[in-house]
Amino acid sequence: MDIQTYISSGKLELFVLGDLNETEQQEVLSMAKKYPEIQEELKAIEAAMFAFDQASGKKPSDAVKSKIFASLDAAADETADEVPPSGQAKPVEKEVKLYPGINPWKPFAVAASLAAVLAIGVAGYFAYRYFDVEERYAIALQQNAILAEDVQSNQVKLNELDKSMEKLLAGNFERIPMKGEGLPMQEDALVDVFWDRESREVLLSVNQLADLDENSDYQLWAIGADGPVGIGLVNAADKLNLQSMQEAGEAQAFAITIEPKGGSESPTLEKLVVLGEIS
Repeated sequence: MDIQTYISSGKLELFVLGDLNETEQQEVLSMAKKYPEIQEELKAIEAAMFAFDQASGKKPSDAVKSKIFASLDAAADETADEVPPSGQAKPVEKEVKLYPGINPWKPFAVAASLAAVLAIGVAGYFAYRYFDVEERYAIALQQNAILAEDVQSNQVKLNELDKSMEKLLAGNFERIPMKGEGLPMQEDALVDVFWDRESREVLLSVNQLADLDENSDYQLWAIGADGPVGIGLVNAADKLNLQSMQEAGEAQAFAITIEPKGGSESPTLEKLVVLGEIS
């Protein structure tokens, strides 16, 4: 028989805890008498139980300890008497119940198990809280990074606007409001053109222009005595800046049309969006 397998089966621990029936207890006693390794293991388990008991702060009564040690001594005596001296009859084996059905160590073992389960539960809870906080911290960092990028982008736009406003205030610009009112394309369209006749500079501010498909562009036209001249493409999405356009030496009006991507040599009049006449 493989003694180590029997020792590792857990039956000896159950025997010490009093969780075996009478037949199983007798089996363990018989094995202990037959194999010294099992007897030593029982003593080791008993010693471990005492050590745990002392660590828990509670001590078994003297009567209980006396009963346990007496049982162990009885089992050891039976093992020694298994081979009788020559010429003597073998004594009749007596049934020795090493541990009572209700073992004094069982409550401590149950308490230890409950403490272990509680510790695992607490550890799991704090682990969950730790990873939850770590995840929220990572999200906050990501949001802060996005916010920082937005702030930086807006700062760049504000700096550009400041430069444009400085240019606007330093020059002699005339404001020409352009509207889509009365035109079929975009009646709610609003754009302002600022034109300096002396320097010929043209600045444009988008207030309202609809988005276009990827194959189309808005184009600004300066309309003079020689007809319309294209002076630049308009960025409809840039509403926080004065867009610099090409110079216009002479103009009686300004207009914006929708043209194929990149602009056209001449305006598509049926796609006229806004028009502003110079007074």
